[in-house]
Amino acid sequence: MKRRGYGLLAVIITGLAIRLLLAPYSAGSDLPQFYGFAGTMLEHGACFYSYADSFAYAGKGWPYPWPYVYGPVLAYLLAGVRILVGGGVESFWSDGVYHVYVDPTWAFSVKLVFIAADTAVAFLIYLLLRETSERKAVLGSAVYYLNPIVIHVSAVYGMFDALALAPFLLSLYLGNRKNASAFLQGFSLAVKHTLLFPAIVSLWDYILQGVEGLKKAALLFAGAIVPFLPMLLLCPLSLRSLPDLMRGIDIGYTLPMAYSMNGFVSLATYLHEVYGIDSLPFIRHWYVPALLLLFLTLVRHSFERNLIVSVSLAYAAFTATYWRVNPQYLLPLVAFLVLLSFTTRGRIGLVSLFTAFYAGIWPILQPSEFWFHVHLRNPNWDVVRLVGHFTIGVGGDAPYVVYSFGLTLLLYTLVLGSTLPYLKNLKAWLSEKSGVRA
Repeated sequence: MKRRGYGLLAVIITGLAIRLLLAPYSAGSDLPQFYGFAGTMLEHGACFYSYADSFAYAGKGWPYPWPYVYGPVLAYLLAGVRILVGGGVESFWSDGVYHVYVDPTWAFSVKLVFIAADTAVAFLIYLLLRETSERKAVLGSAVYYLNPIVIHVSAVYGMFDALALAPFLLSLYLGNRKNASAFLQGFSLAVKHTLLFPAIVSLWDYILQGVEGLKKAALLFAGAIVPFLPMLLLCPLSLRSLPDLMRGIDIGYTLPMAYSMNGFVSLATYLHEVYGIDSLPFIRHWYVPALLLLFLTLVRHSFERNLIVSVSLAYAAFTATYWRVNPQYLLPLVAFLVLLSFTTRGRIGLVSLFTAFYAGIWPILQPSEFWFHVHLRNPNWDVVRLVGHFTIGVGGDAPYVVYSFGLTLLLYTLVLGSTLPYLKNLKAWLSEKSGVRA
């Protein structure tokens, strides 16, 4: 390895050591549910989506009535891990409390896949920033890979957002050099469709390229469809329920508020819970500001064709506006904020970097040691106490409403500050086309 790679190696070794220290001793609530999803995939194969809703969930071996709301890639991977390592889940009621315990071997094995993707993201951030400077590349990777919220998502709770992010960042690194770039962007949506806004920006970029961009647009759609081919060929009727599943749960108040990262929705929920104010109509119209911010991002990209910046702003727009922003959505956010902060200058870069650090506060505010004992029958209490030394354990809803509100305001500041100036360009362009002086 060249000498200049030593900085990245130090970051990876440090971050990986932290992850491997924590991952065997914790489990989030989705990991036992993932075990159930894997069993359903192994039992029903290509007809998986016919059984992916929450109906009769206990009979399927699922501990929770949570439907499978993702593309098929995760289900394939989970089924493969279950074949390799087995595992098990216990769920039962005792003294009015519902207990769910997951096999630590299963939980750790699944998280190893997520950690591998997480590590790939750090490496891709380094590659994307290396052309700017070695120092920025190493610092950018460190801000991402050592960020508490990123470590929490992949190694403590155990969620797979990095699995979707890694192919998307790889597509950015490949750029226009490979047709695989567009395919990977579509493929990322078949992993998790929370990257829809960045994918729309990529599609817009291909449209702006004219006829030569049509092939890339087709490849983007192909990337999203190919993982569904086994189902399309062998059990097409199972996909009838896919639109309802992908829509997720019905829009409502976001409880518990400590896990809601949209500040406006958290505030609306708080006002309803504490003061009885009917704020649900506000939450139901989350798409209005979302479309506005996405439109502004597309306008900006029309005049400033920097795809890395534009897709980063698009994901910031998503997390600023979507009605139910979960903590795991902050992992891609931190990655995009890092790219934005080291590829832009001035206040936008500083706001991006500050927001990346701000996002990392959440697991420290939380009693995150909870995930080291709640789903494990025989917890390692030494690790529980160790993690407790690094968390504050703030209780109540109000502090988290304040936190999420601050995060949302930062994201609005970032997106609006980066896009509104380009409305002048749009006005001038429209005036030129219509023959009216601007």
